[in-house]
Amino acid sequence: MTSDDTTERTVQGDPHRWPDPAVAELGLARTVLAGLDEAGVRWCLLRGGPDGLTAGDDLDVLVAAADLPRAAAVIEAHGLIRLRSHGRGTHRFYLGLDACTSTWVELDLVTEIAYGRHFEVRTEAADECLARRRRQDGVWVLAPGDEFWALLLHCVLDKGAFAARHVRRLDDLDHAASLDGPLVRAMPAATARTLLQDWRAGRRDALAAQRRALLAAWRRTRPVSVAGRLVASAALRLVERPLQAWSRRGISVALLGPDGSGKSTLATGIQSAFYFPVQRVYMGLWPSSESPVSVAAHGLRILLRPFTVWRRYLAAVRHRVFGRVVVFDRYVYDALLPPRGPLVWLKRPYFVLLSRLCPAPNLVLLLDVPGRVMYLRSGEYDPVHLEAEREQYHRLSRRIPHLERLDADRPADLVLADAIAHIWRYYARRVAR
Repeated sequence: MTSDDTTERTVQGDPHRWPDPAVAELGLARTVLAGLDEAGVRWCLLRGGPDGLTAGDDLDVLVAAADLPRAAAVIEAHGLIRLRSHGRGTHRFYLGLDACTSTWVELDLVTEIAYGRHFEVRTEAADECLARRRRQDGVWVLAPGDEFWALLLHCVLDKGAFAARHVRRLDDLDHAASLDGPLVRAMPAATARTLLQDWRAGRRDALAAQRRALLAAWRRTRPVSVAGRLVASAALRLVERPLQAWSRRGISVALLGPDGSGKSTLATGIQSAFYFPVQRVYMGLWPSSESPVSVAAHGLRILLRPFTVWRRYLAAVRHRVFGRVVVFDRYVYDALLPPRGPLVWLKRPYFVLLSRLCPAPNLVLLLDVPGRVMYLRSGEYDPVHLEAEREQYHRLSRRIPHLERLDADRPADLVLADAIAHIWRYYARRVAR
């Protein structure tokens, strides 16, 4: 992120810190993994090796069960939040925003190596795999032979297919594959031998076709364990969405600024860049597209304007209930600007009514741009008028709660990165409460 306080700021009253600037250049993922080492956590990457740290994929991390509380504390101390899930075995999902690269970091922590839709194939090989781990390019990874089998079983039992990146990784690890090791011992010897033979013969379809037979064989050998995991997982997943609804409810963000400040461009960027779904809601009080009408029609439009605003606001509430982040393009706060034109004495109480129609959004971002720049962007009004309106918005900043000023006189990607950082800080702080 480009905002100076992204990596340095500690939210008041919140123990969660953003990455220390001294180590931020490592990237958030590597910084978190280094923190696990400092805390004495036994961990290793399950798939992908060190290359996975820059691939943009989520990181699958195996952690010793006894060290899980320490691991969670380290991860949350670096600003990542836990995404609550239910019926997912030992999986714990974490999400953070890398301040250096403006990319999302997803961590998937597990304390067991298990496969199947409900993780019913429990290998009980985690401790031995952690004991055999290796250090590579500054991070812990599975021993090559263990990683080969962990990835092969993942492709066969979890996916039923082989992604191109997994095929490349398996090819790299093929030389280390053998019929010995903790994951091999978790399977019938004949099964392991067949899987290895099919892989080395290039029979990908035959491997994928074995998924159902392997799962059935596992259920026959461990019926009680498998049945317990299946029932518990299925039951929890039925109620997972309702249980997640409160923790993942959406927030609201209002974008303010005169014409030409870049509100619409920023709203579109947030829609495409934020991790969670974003819904844009236009809340302008004075649409520029309004065509001339009769006095009676204009009066009716004025009377109906509060109802139009509330209809839009209630639509935004519905989006938030479904976990979407709502970005208001403009807000009722525009009515706090001094009225102009005729009948100011009549407009003033009407503007006060409009400005108080809706509850305050969770976060307000004021896009600050010099008047001459806004004029070049929009071609509307003149630079002097736009500069005066800019100053009026500055004065409003003391009256509007949760307002953050953005320097929008920069390239659009830098403004977007700054806005995403502000939104994420609020989101993470709320989840951490």
